[in-house]
Amino acid sequence: MLLVLLPASAAFNVAARPASTPCARAAAPRLTSPLSAPTHPAVAGWPDKYAGTLGAATGPRVLHDAFAVEAADIALLMELDVANWPTWTTAGNDRWLPNVTRKDKEMPYGELSYLISGKLEIVPKETGLPVVVNPGDVVTFPEGFVSDWTVLEELTWHYYLY
Repeated sequence: MLLVLLPASAAFNVAARPASTPCARAAAPRLTSPLSAPTHPAVAGWPDKYAGTLGAATGPRVLHDAFAVEAADIALLMELDVANWPTWTTAGNDRWLPNVTRKDKEMPYGELSYLISGKLEIVPKETGLPVVVNPGDVVTFPEGFVSDWTVLEELTWHYYLY
């Protein structure tokens, strides 16, 4: 049995959804590999870091063309196969200390992230308006997105690079 970690001790059984269950969302381009920066260390080894099956009825896909933060529901998490995405944390990482702002962070690749725990403030350069990412949110970071990041609480999230 495969479980996804959700905030507030909630979990769901990925195996409970039959593989043939149609998705309610319209089909979008499926991710097959990170194309934008294949030599970047964070992208090295993709898609092998993804433990699911690419091209199956479920799996990662681009949700938005622009930066977006949205609350995830169980159906979306199952559709994206978040349980098989790698996990990353700021714990023990001096580069991501709480309440220290990293200015002008540019995404050299696209990334989907699902926040399991913690809190992150992102201030996009385009708008200057702070956006707080909370547990249970899915974030789309397009390639080239520039923003300031402040870890408000130690982060743990699932991520998929494209």
